[in-house]
Amino acid sequence: MPEVDQSVSIEDLVALAGQATDILDQIRDAMLEPYPRKKAPMFTSASLASLCGLDKQRLKYLTTKGDLPAGTSKGAGRAKEFTLGEAIQWIRGTSKRAVRPSGVRGRVYAVANFKGGVTKTTTTVSIAQALTLLGRKVLVIDCDPQGSATQLCGYAPETEVPEDQTLLPLFYGDQESVGYAIRSTYWDNLDLIPATTYLSDAEFEVPAKLLTDRKFEFWDILNKGLKPHLNDYDVVIIDTPPALSQLTTNALVAADAILLPCPPEGMDFASSTQFWRLFSEVASKLPGVNSQKRYDFVNVVMTKVKSTELSRVVQGWLTKAYGARVLPISIPESSVQIGAAAMLSTVYDLAKSEVSSSAYARIREPFDRLADYLDSQLVRAWAKGVE
Repeated sequence: MPEVDQSVSIEDLVALAGQATDILDQIRDAMLEPYPRKKAPMFTSASLASLCGLDKQRLKYLTTKGDLPAGTSKGAGRAKEFTLGEAIQWIRGTSKRAVRPSGVRGRVYAVANFKGGVTKTTTTVSIAQALTLLGRKVLVIDCDPQGSATQLCGYAPETEVPEDQTLLPLFYGDQESVGYAIRSTYWDNLDLIPATTYLSDAEFEVPAKLLTDRKFEFWDILNKGLKPHLNDYDVVIIDTPPALSQLTTNALVAADAILLPCPPEGMDFASSTQFWRLFSEVASKLPGVNSQKRYDFVNVVMTKVKSTELSRVVQGWLTKAYGARVLPISIPESSVQIGAAAMLSTVYDLAKSEVSSSAYARIREPFDRLADYLDSQLVRAWAKGVE
C-alpha cells in the first residue's frame, strides 16, 4: 500500500483556516436562525418580579400606573412578557441600589488568568450581563485576539470586526481614546470594544515603538485611552489574553480591580501562582505603577468546581495560598454552562424553560451572587469618591 503524503505546506494551512472559518460561520448562522444575530431573552412577569424584588401583586399594581412598561401578551388571557430593555427600566425604576454620583467615574475590572480553559471569558460576559440586571451601564473590552468575548456579545470577529474597530488603532497611536471602537450589542446597557486576530499585532507594535522612543509609556496606552469614557459607564470589564502580553499588562494597569477565575485543579493552581509572580515582577519595574497603583480589590473566584475529593484538596490549597482573597462563591462545573457555551451563549441568555430549573439555578445563583459582590464594590468605591 503506497505511503500517504502527510506533509503540510503553508498554503495548505491557509486553505484549512478558510475551510474551518466557513464551517464556523455556517454553524453560527444555523444557531442564530432565522436571523444571524443574537437576541436578548424575554422576561415573564414572575422573573421580572424576582429581578425587582417585588411580589406579583405589587408588580401588577405598578403596571397599571403607567410609569413603567406594561409588557406585551400574545393573545387574550396570555401572560405578559417584557423585553430586556423594559426589564432594565423596571429594575432602575424600582431599585433601592445606590446610583453612581454625578462626577464620579466608573470603575474598571480586569478578569485575568495566564491559563486558558478557566472560564475567564464566560465569567467576564456573564458578570457583565448580571450587572446590567442590577441596573448598571457596562462596557466590555475584549483584549484577547481570539475574540471569544466578542463572540459571546453577538459578533463574529473574523467577519464583522475590522481591525480598525478594535484596540489596535489605539496601540498604533492613530487614536487617542477608545471611543471609535465602542459599539452597542444585542444586550441592552452592555456595550463592547471587540477583538479579532489582528489585535495580536499590538504585541509587535509596542516593542517597535520602544526602539525609537525609550520614554514611551507602553503600559499606559489603554489607561489613557479609557479615561475620557469612564463617566459614561458604571463599570468597564476587561477580558484579558491568557498570557502576560502587552495587552494584558495594559489591562491590568488600567484596572481598578482584578478578578482571577481559577478552577480547583493542580495545574490551574500552579498557573495562578505564576500569574501573580510574573505580573508583580513586571509592575514593580514600571515607573509610577509600583509607587502609586492601588487596587480596590484583588480576588480569586473558583470556577468549574467539581464535587470530588481532589477538587476539595485543591480548594484547600487555594484558600491557604490566597486567604481571604478567595471569594466564598464557587461557580460549579455545569452541563448548563457547557451547553450554553456551545451555542455561543451564557447562562443569562437561556430561558429557564430550556433547561431543568434546578440545573439552571445551580449555575445562575453563584453568578448572581458574584455580581452582587462586584456591585457592592462599585458602590463602596463611589462612596469614597475614589479617582
